[in-house]
Formats: sequence, C-alpha cells, structure tokens
Amino acid sequence: MSPWLSGKRVWILGGLSGLLSGLLGIGGGLVIGPALILGGMPMKRAFGTALAVVLPVAVVGVCVEFFAAPSNLHLTTALIIAAGGQVGAWLGGKLLPHVNERLLRILFLGLLLWAGLRNLGIIGGAPIGVMPGLTVGLASLSWAYQVMLGMLAGLTAVFFGIGGGVVVVPGLFFLVGGIPLHVASATSLLAMVPTAALGLRIAWKDQRIERQSVKRLLPTALLLGGVGVLLRNQIADFAPGLLAQIFGAFLLFAFVQVGRKK
Repeated sequence: MSPWLSGKRVWILGGLSGLLSGLLGIGGGLVIGPALILGGMPMKRAFGTALAVVLPVAVVGVCVEFFAAPSNLHLTTALIIAAGGQVGAWLGGKLLPHVNERLLRILFLGLLLWAGLRNLGIIGGAPIGVMPGLTVGLASLSWAYQVMLGMLAGLTAVFFGIGGGVVVVPGLFFLVGGIPLHVASATSLLAMVPTAALGLRIAWKDQRIERQSVKRLLPTALLLGGVGVLLRNQIADFAPGLLAQIFGAFLLFAFVQVGRKK
C-alpha cells in the first residue's frame, strides 16, 4: 500500500467515504477511487479496491436504515434497479478488458464533472424537495427508466469502482420523480448491494483488489456509514441541499486532482 495512505490518512479516507455513503446513498467509491489513484495505485486496481469497500458499507447502511426508518426503503424500485444493475455489471465486465486506461480516465473525469455540477445545482437544479419527474401517471415508463438506471449503475460499478448511487439517486429524483432525495438515497443503497456484489466478483476474478488497503479502510467506513444514515434522516427536512453542495464541491476537487495526475 502506498505510504500516502499510511497512518491517519487511511482512517480519515475510510470514514469520509462511509459518511458520504450513508448521507447521500452513493456507496463511497467516488471518494476512495480518486484517493487511491492519487496515492499511486493504478486506476483499474484502485476502482476494484474501492468496490470492495463499497459493498460492505452499503450493506451496513441498509441494515441501519431498516431499523431506523424502513419506510425510506422502496423495495420494488430497488429490485427493478438491481435487476438492471446485474445486466449492466455483466456488460461492463465484458467491455472493461477492451477499454484502455486513458479512455477510462476520460470517462471517469466526465462522471466526476457531471455529478459535481449536478449536486451543486448548476445542472438540473439543486436537489431539494420533490421533483415531478417525467413519468407521472406512466407506471410502465417509470419501470423502464428504473431498469435503465440500474444498467447504468452496473456499468459504473465495474468501470469506476462505485455502487452506482451517483447515477441512481439523481435518476430517481429528477427522472422518475415523486421521490424525496433522502428516500432516493436510501433506496439507492439497497439497490446497489447486488449490483456492487457482482462488480466485486468481477474485480476479484480480474485480481484488481488491494486487500491490505481494504482492511485498513473498512473499520471507519463501516462505522461512519451507519452514522451517515442516521444523520441523513435527522436533517432530511433541514438542509438536504447543503449536503448535496458539499459533496458536489468534493467531486469537483477530485476532478481537478485526478485530471492533473500523469
């Protein structure tokens, strides 16, 4: 493991990823992936390692949500997204060996930039309140969009070592509509469990996981993942836009740092 991730840094990184996972339903891979890359780890291995942290953190988040606020977990929606995620993860596994690291970097930078601007409200408006979406009164179209979101989540899980929440949460909020942000975040965590599991299986098979890094990242990630869920439920009616803006600022920081690395 890189000396850059030694000592307190790795504990802070794990804790930050877990906290953001619980707060925003994004799995934490968008925190861990860029940090591991900046620490000198090859990109594909960094994403595989991040996914090995994303899965258990998502499981803990769902368990805490189930006991704290089970009504936030929309089971049917999560199942539809997870089904699409299996297809997307399988497709991503087939495509990944044929994608070079330069192209992967460009795709990942595009994802960071889009997600950062969206969370800041520059694209699509700030994620506050409940949006009507594009599927009001059209159940079949809503299901189709949910399957599509799942497929995109599966692709991002394999390509970028994330659970897919960066796709699912805004997709449920803006595209499907009628779902508050904190409910979309909780449902996203539930949906990403099987998707991240398949992505992790692919990463394990391809030997893209740094086990020592996973062991050091997990303790604080798991602890603060549960704390993040409880905090989200407490401040859902207080400052949901602020949480999105903080995360958006971090994503833009990661975009700049990863873009500068040669």
